[in-house]
Amino acid sequence: MAKKVISVILGVLSFFIMMFLGEEFGVATGFIATGIYYLIAQFFLSRGNARALFEDWSIILFLNSTLIVIAVLILLIEPDAKYTAFVVVISILSSVIGAWIASMLAKKHE
Repeated sequence: MAKKVISVILGVLSFFIMMFLGEEFGVATGFIATGIYYLIAQFFLSRGNARALFEDWSIILFLNSTLIVIAVLILLIEPDAKYTAFVVVISILSSVIGAWIASMLAKKHE
């Protein structure tokens, strides 16, 4: 349960980081920073678990829940803002890659 709470807090924090970097340095930088942030966050949430890809789906969803909710709300308000869905895809893929890397390292140490 603690990992789920931490993942929600990290997800909310990522929104502010993404918005700051996107406003200051451009949208592409915000997308790249979001991907890197989610990869690192999921790696640390899944490290030590050799079956992270199969067991940590709830943590991945909790981590990405903030961006998913924001993307749905933005798409309901402004249907032409398709870049929002792209951010969600980047964050989910990065989270899955982070879990995969954590599981590979855990299997290597077993």
